[in-house]
Amino acid sequence: MSRNTRKEIIQRIEEKRCSKVITYVTSDRHNLNAQIASDVIPLIHEHLLSFDIKDPKKLDLFIYSRGGDTDVPWAIVSMFREYSLGGSFSVLIPYKAHSAATVIALGADEIVMTKKAELGPIDATIGSGPYNPTEEKSGNRLPVSVEDVTRYFSLMEKVGCDSSDQKMKGFELLTDKVHPLVLGQVNRLLEQTKLVALRLLSTRTNPYSESENDEIVKKLSSEVYSHRHAINRSESVNYIGLKQVKNAETDDIAEDLWSLYKEYEDLFKLNEPFNPNEYLISNNLEENKWTGLNLACIESVNKCHICRKDLVVKRLRSVPPNININLTNLNFPPVNINNLPKGLNKEQLNTFIQKVVRSVIQTSINDAVKVAAQQVIESLPQTGFQELGLNLGWVEED
Repeated sequence: MSRNTRKEIIQRIEEKRCSKVITYVTSDRHNLNAQIASDVIPLIHEHLLSFDIKDPKKLDLFIYSRGGDTDVPWAIVSMFREYSLGGSFSVLIPYKAHSAATVIALGADEIVMTKKAELGPIDATIGSGPYNPTEEKSGNRLPVSVEDVTRYFSLMEKVGCDSSDQKMKGFELLTDKVHPLVLGQVNRLLEQTKLVALRLLSTRTNPYSESENDEIVKKLSSEVYSHRHAINRSESVNYIGLKQVKNAETDDIAEDLWSLYKEYEDLFKLNEPFNPNEYLISNNLEENKWTGLNLACIESVNKCHICRKDLVVKRLRSVPPNININLTNLNFPPVNINNLPKGLNKEQLNTFIQKVVRSVIQTSINDAVKVAAQQVIESLPQTGFQELGLNLGWVEED
């Protein structure tokens, strides 16, 4: 998983494609995932600036992501368009390019896919927020799918709820479960996603007709009924209507795309579930810190940026409000010494010895108290785990 190995593969793809390649990968490792976000825009810009672009160029974006911010695809694609100088912009997909990554692909002149490559529906999901529904047992905020909301109203029509009164009653029933502000956000996201998708399709060097664009967006936004449905390259062409899809074998880069993906799979440990809670339990730890956890990567032959974070996880205990350890009543056994020197009695001797003992062993007593307190806390009932992310940010590597 070395930088040099990835550079070599990127160079091979560039030579075969006669292009410049930038990779953008976000982790979907279990419990350690990242999403497409706006913080990548200036970084991708740095990579574009590092290219010697004087003539119309062919720019390729290698992408692996499960999705993210719906505002980002337009910024990324339009930036590539500006720097292609009348050339072409293509997206290379080795495996998963879902949701917002699919929206990015819509703006490409070519969508180069391996046999394993997947696009996905572009219906958005509101993952969490102060107005999202709450799960009764855990208290966690539940996600709200745009498609689930729109399908609810479609179902009403199918069962014969056509009148305005019936539709209003259905809406009132829905707002009993989902806050009206969330429903408003759902509607806004759906319309925004459709608008961005249509605009991106229109930026292609050889755009489709308006009716073809409308049909593509309709199918991706509302006619693929599962958000987890994987749209392979055959379905992309034959059902969705994305005629710009190209087989990776055509340019002899199928193996290169997969090899590059496997390098990122190792870099992000995508096949190793990240279970910090289980780690604490199996190692009998109260707390642990993980450093340098990889979340995302932007890479080209000239530069490499990796997003990382540290993570501290500790057990939560049901600690009583007040725990007092009283060491003021420590009793020392009397000291009996025969033939005491003249002028020194037993009481004076015991007082002196207790002063010396207290001063000498105070540190040991303090340490013992800490150990005892920790043992008490560890014996208390566990109520859960607490996670604290630290030092999140992008770093440039050689």
